[in-house]
Amino acid sequence: MKNIFTFILIAVTLSGCQDDIQTKIPAFQTIKNGDFEWVSTVSTVTSESSGVTTFTGFDGFGTITIQIPNLALGSYALGSGALAVASYFEEGSQYSTIYDGLGSIVYVSDGLISIDDIDETGAITGSFYFNAYNASGSDIVNFSDGILYKLPVTNQ
Repeated sequence: MKNIFTFILIAVTLSGCQDDIQTKIPAFQTIKNGDFEWVSTVSTVTSESSGVTTFTGFDGFGTITIQIPNLALGSYALGSGALAVASYFEEGSQYSTIYDGLGSIVYVSDGLISIDDIDETGAITGSFYFNAYNASGSDIVNFSDGILYKLPVTNQ
């Protein structure tokens, strides 16, 4: 009986160790290349008078930048030819959704950023994902399950 109680106590303790996004306010995070949890340590959102809004996050190694044409609720497509652009810069390598990949078939950059909420303080909550290539089209980086949570906006 004592072993069952110990097992239940351990199980309850471990299940309480989940990484909850609401404990990270504000948050800018994603999954890089399917297996690495990329979490921004420094995040900014700037909105220009023209409406162009830029999300920037830095995790100590690389920088994600996402730019949308105006700050409004809704979804914005990312990819070559789209008005919204996402890019990633790390250790001298730059990837962007403005570039497409090379190969026997055409590989295209793609993605989506959704602005789901702008609260009364102006903080933004949304989600994103994207595939971006380097300028030569020979290398790709993938970001999935991206979260923007209560990021404050600085107006310029």
